Amino acid sequence: MKAVLAVLLALLCLLGGCAKTAVEPAPEVPDTPYACSAWLPYWDADAALEEASAFSDDLESLVCFEAFFDESGEIVLPPESETILAQTRAYSVPVYLSLVNDVRQADGSFVQKSRDFLEENLTTPSARSAHIAQIMRLIRSTGVGGLEIDYENFKKDTELWSAFTVFLRQLYAILSHNGISLRVVMECGAPKYAAFPEGPVYICMCYNLYGYHSGPGPKADIAFLRELGESWKAVPGEVHMAFASGGFLWAGDKVEKALTEQAAAQWLEANRAEPSRDPDSGALKAVVRSGKKHTVWYADGETLRIWRDTLRSAGYSHFDLFRLGGNSSDSLAVFLGAS
Repeated sequence: MKAVLAVLLALLCLLGGCAKTAVEPAPEVPDTPYACSAWLPYWDADAALEEASAFSDDLESLVCFEAFFDESGEIVLPPESETILAQTRAYSVPVYLSLVNDVRQADGSFVQKSRDFLEENLTTPSARSAHIAQIMRLIRSTGVGGLEIDYENFKKDTELWSAFTVFLRQLYAILSHNGISLRVVMECGAPKYAAFPEGPVYICMCYNLYGYHSGPGPKADIAFLRELGESWKAVPGEVHMAFASGGFLWAGDKVEKALTEQAAAQWLEANRAEPSRDPDSGALKAVVRSGKKHTVWYADGETLRIWRDTLRSAGYSHFDLFRLGGNSSDSLAVFLGAS
């Protein structure tokens, strides 16, 4: 009888009766060291600084996020970013200032990832020279030892991508001559459109698989990460793979709001919902039906570990986290490999 039951159970599993509940293991992870960096966003400076203080010994570097631009093209460094730079100077790790092509309008609203900015500052020799001189004034005024360029919204414009590579080559030469390190954050599809110069550290945005542009889903999944692991082998030098913590709450098929890990856990508790772990991504998900269907997807420490180890198995050893602030201490410890 036991043998018959075992055969019947096996048949049911083969026919789909046994749901996949655990994440499939990544390929064997090499027993080699890895290093992690993290961004500190100015809009959540206090929480980010608290987490940075607790884990500074486990981080390779920190990035103050961000400086942006006003309508006249002048660089704006928010007071909160100044605070982040001042407080992180005491740490023993390198600190970068991230410069982003967000443009603040006169009414206080923002043009996120302004394409007009890219075309105005990157496409001619004179514009590039003037923009690099502007950046050097920022470096001197802040005294930072590292700069991050986070310019996005190039789309599939190969000419604009090409102009960007010229800008990076020129900027890196001047910064390195002055002893300043350079990181460059790029959209995940960047290697399809240009060949990038050696010298800077390049960071791949391993997220936005699902989000404001889509219906519910994880910020990344294992198949997506494996694809990036292959395509980014064409990028020279030191490459960092960046993950996004937290997630989103959808009402129907529209994002209702972004959530940190802690905010997601609080929302689930308030709605008496228990999340399950998605086997294809390692992310946590839950659906609540109270009038309208609400869906939450988010990353915790185990999700970040799965993503990290998926790319470690592809040969990568540097990982960045967007962002500090709103994470549980346990999750940060798991991601960073903290003791």
